[in-house]
Amino acid sequence: MKPEEVIADIVQANGGPCVMDKLHLPYDHSNSGPAAKFGLGVELYLPNVDRSVLREQARAFLLDYQQTFPGRVNEFLPADSRRTVKLNGDLDARIRADYEKHPVDDGYGTSLFGKVDIGIPKDDVPPYQAHVLISRSTEEDLSFVTATMPVCGESTAPCFDTLRDAVLRWCKVCRPIHGSAGFALLFASGMSQNTRYALPLMKRFPGFDYIHGVDFSMQARAVHNRIKCVNWLTVLGEEIVTELGGIEAIREALMPACLIHDYPGGVVIQAGGAPQLGDTYRSDVPEAYRAVARITRPARFEAYRSRLFRVPDNLDKKEETLAWIRRFD
Repeated sequence: MKPEEVIADIVQANGGPCVMDKLHLPYDHSNSGPAAKFGLGVELYLPNVDRSVLREQARAFLLDYQQTFPGRVNEFLPADSRRTVKLNGDLDARIRADYEKHPVDDGYGTSLFGKVDIGIPKDDVPPYQAHVLISRSTEEDLSFVTATMPVCGESTAPCFDTLRDAVLRWCKVCRPIHGSAGFALLFASGMSQNTRYALPLMKRFPGFDYIHGVDFSMQARAVHNRIKCVNWLTVLGEEIVTELGGIEAIREALMPACLIHDYPGGVVIQAGGAPQLGDTYRSDVPEAYRAVARITRPARFEAYRSRLFRVPDNLDKKEETLAWIRRFD
């Protein structure tokens, strides 16, 4: 049985999404550990403003992320390092000390992690991850923050409200130009979609987002006013909102299926009360997601030179990428 069929059967048999915290996608050789896990994720792309401002926004984001999951986020990856260090003190002081080692105009990147033992060997995919990448002041590449979390974690109920509330706080702090949040595939730090099993799963369950800021930034480069795709939460900065006709036009087109939250600098569209996976095998593509895709289509980035994620050699990389980002059309 194919992995996407196994996952669908397990989730259905267990009566809800919390079981996804215990599942993983394998590499071709199963003894190599998990190639991907499942969880909730968010990516926010930041405006091209003064790098000292972006650093402070990133610091606030990282501090809030750790405080959202007290006791779970306990590793810090210093800039230009491949090894994490245990957090044994004040995270704010640790970040500021790391900042001081790197000139503001040189950009900055760091991460936070928190592992969870799901009983499998060689497990290097922590479900708690927060990443920051600020581009150099001489570059126009997108800066971004991304974060992941378990579907349910220690709770018996999904963390959907936690995700939504965190995204709204982070939008208020970071003033993103666009972004998205919802169900996501989780990968090891520094790794992107590196298993042949991921693409079939993403095709079957359109609610899974591919969150990997570096890959999208490398494709979009200096294009800052085009979104990657939509998800349960779709973040639109003021420039994009204006291009799409303004907040009232968006609200009128999407209500009552969607909620519109605003933040200083844009809006967050919430497609329904909870994120949905959908299932293309059963012709189930969430209508609320379709509605958001329809209204945001003019602002979608489609100028891909290559791929957004791994594609089998016998398939066209650009065509597969475009088919996936248009999955709610």
